[in-house]
Amino acid sequence: MKIWMAAIILVVVCLAVYWPSPKSEFVLDDYYTVVRNPLIKNPFLYKNIWTSRLFDAHQSSGYIKFGYYRPVLQSSWILDYRLFGLKAAGYKWLNLLIHALNCFLVYILLWKLFGQEQLALKACLLFCVLPTQEWVVRYVTGRGDELSALFALLALVCLVGTDTIYYSIRNYNKINSVCPYFFAFVFWALSALTREVAISYILYAFLIYFYCLPNSVIPNNNVIPAKGRIDRHSQLLAGIQTQNRINRFCLYWILIGILPLLVIWPIIPKLGNILGLHVLYFASIGFCLWMAQLRLRWVVVLFVLFATVSFYQGRFWTTEVTLLRHTRSLEWWPRTVIAQQLLMKYDDDIPAIKDLSSRAHDPMIKAMWLRRLGVVYFNHSDLFGAQQYFTQALFVDPSNVDALNALAVVYHQKGQEAQSLSYLNRALEINPYYPDTLRTLGIYYYIHKNFLQARMFLSRCLVFDPDNQQARELLGLAKAAH
Repeated sequence: MKIWMAAIILVVVCLAVYWPSPKSEFVLDDYYTVVRNPLIKNPFLYKNIWTSRLFDAHQSSGYIKFGYYRPVLQSSWILDYRLFGLKAAGYKWLNLLIHALNCFLVYILLWKLFGQEQLALKACLLFCVLPTQEWVVRYVTGRGDELSALFALLALVCLVGTDTIYYSIRNYNKINSVCPYFFAFVFWALSALTREVAISYILYAFLIYFYCLPNSVIPNNNVIPAKGRIDRHSQLLAGIQTQNRINRFCLYWILIGILPLLVIWPIIPKLGNILGLHVLYFASIGFCLWMAQLRLRWVVVLFVLFATVSFYQGRFWTTEVTLLRHTRSLEWWPRTVIAQQLLMKYDDDIPAIKDLSSRAHDPMIKAMWLRRLGVVYFNHSDLFGAQQYFTQALFVDPSNVDALNALAVVYHQKGQEAQSLSYLNRALEINPYYPDTLRTLGIYYYIHKNFLQARMFLSRCLVFDPDNQQARELLGLAKAAH
């Protein structure tokens, strides 16, 4: 009953703090990993998940040429898409469910390790509402961290939950079953296929197996204490030893958690900066256990403080516009990676964009800033300025299909149809699967009454982007006209 009560408390806390807004939208990398990912939408492409990377899973996703091998993470979004389509709130509900399961597994793991239910409950409640968790729970692409942690915690619970195995080793008895080890390995493999940082999680198994289990209190039914005699000095000494052991465990846990960051940051500073946000989720278990040893009133104060901050920050993850407003209020120059990614979509401050473009060293990033400048000028009906910056973006990055498509629209607005079609064909040669190019070509041929070609390109667009409502409606009109 105590376990079920703890589970109910965790569910109530998760719902109270992380309840997703029905107006939630996809933000940041969700555009590439979910919205523009045909592998989770088309059943005929499911098998390609196991041979593709995350961001450039398919050519239709865009022109980004980097990614990570995370097939389990991509496979999890298949269920979301089948249930919710492209409604971001549904994806965040599943993220919340995974986080609640992780909190419950943290409770079980710590209870099994140290035999203190109250300490385990306090630690998992702090872990539940820690402000750094909102990055994972409310961000659809952040599922990689919590899903990887879910499998890793299941692997550790498999090791810890079979106390009889350790007792048999201590007594030099034959181990009758290797099933817990088999399942622990399977869960760890799933964790590694969800996020690469899980490779370091195997060190937690060594920490628990060689440090925690040998120091666990093993029941001895042959020793019967004398009635009415309580050795207070022994109890006090045992309590101090247990507290010291927990403190060392917390220290080792945190050090293992930040080990990937310590190794990568000096080698690749940019990657280390990004990785820092992701190692916090699993490493924070040790931090929460350490804080849970404080007096109850201080634990309550920390819980209320963490829950309030997490609830307050949650409203900024509703849309990209609110997230951009939040990051702008926090950041100082130079701009953070998150802010820059958002500014490429929404910022209209021409001097600031020009400055950021001049500072960019990566050709792809520089081209994206230049294309943003072209979009700003186009929105202000300055076709000459738009054409100038779209052309500069192509000079820096000739494979930028978005700039090619934008130039095609500019030339169409100027009435130069031959030039417009030329740029669209160039974009098609670079990436014959890109939905934006296929949709724009479909629109071009529909305008010019070539309904057969329009149907062909719009149909191909819907193969890779079945949620494109504009392409679907225009295809219906092209079929009716034909």
